[in-house]
Amino acid sequence: MSSLIHIDNAAPKARSGRKLKTMLLFPPEWVPTAPYLALPSLTAVLRENGHEVVQRDINIEMYELFFSDVFLIWVNARMVQQLRALEAKGAALSDKEIDQKACLEEALAFDVMELAANAEEAKRINRSDDFYEADKLEWALNVFRDVMRYISAAYFPASLVYYPMESNLGYRPGVSKEVLTCLDDEQVNVYRDVCRQLVLSAVAKERPDVVGVSIGTKMQMIAGFTFCKMIKEAFPDIHVTVGGNVITRLQEDLAKQEPFFSSVFDSAIMYEGEHALVWLLEALVGDRAWQSLPNLMYRENGHVRINSEIYTEKTTALPLPDFQGLPLDSYFVPTRILPYLATRG
Repeated sequence: MSSLIHIDNAAPKARSGRKLKTMLLFPPEWVPTAPYLALPSLTAVLRENGHEVVQRDINIEMYELFFSDVFLIWVNARMVQQLRALEAKGAALSDKEIDQKACLEEALAFDVMELAANAEEAKRINRSDDFYEADKLEWALNVFRDVMRYISAAYFPASLVYYPMESNLGYRPGVSKEVLTCLDDEQVNVYRDVCRQLVLSAVAKERPDVVGVSIGTKMQMIAGFTFCKMIKEAFPDIHVTVGGNVITRLQEDLAKQEPFFSSVFDSAIMYEGEHALVWLLEALVGDRAWQSLPNLMYRENGHVRINSEIYTEKTTALPLPDFQGLPLDSYFVPTRILPYLATRG
């Protein structure tokens, strides 16, 4: 039975005094209009405790990438390669391959450079006062949707959708063997390419000791877990932890899925994560016992352990969210929007 505890923010300092560099990632899919508050809230507490932090909103970075000529030309080349492979099979195509071939032919009929130019104009509209003109905004949103349909063809039968966030890779989000399969699916899992082009290079550059991925909704699970798994494979010495609302809600399911802790991430933080993450960093350098850490789920001796204590933050004692490092001028709105949380619970 979990017990509710409070740990004084002025708890004894770590004996070694060693600080760890942490990279925080916010995965797709989320609305591209403002930063999500989780990363700045975590960053503020980590920096207050002397840790170096790099925070990356991969959600907005992904949309910036998708709506660029570089990525769309790359997608076009991927589709051409797929179509040639299908054509080489002649008449020996399955029903699914026939559908894929038709989808590719339809997409490749579009002028990719015109599509890319329209995407650039659509981004400009969203970031300027033209945003407030209904006709222009509607045109821009339709361009974004056209681009997402174009990209979808390269990941057939995936359906990538822009606003509302209803993309479907053909796998049900959750914690299951099915999702583990999706994480390695090169055909439909577009987030593997997003990870290669945006995440792995950033991790290689920054060389953090810890990577934390904040997953707020089920729509972010496949992207977030894909990033985690690929980071663990490329950088096995980095401790990868996950947190967020959906991790808390699915904790009972996660506890039954040991493979997630052995191949996708190393630990999971439930409930509020600001100080729980600080104490996890202290445990990683040997200054706290793992069994004493509140809000934590991790793998121990081949089994998933859920620590019993639950820590709730004293919100009045928390520092203001720290947005430094986030691309505040990259969001798809004409003026900066910073989220504000008046209460919790």
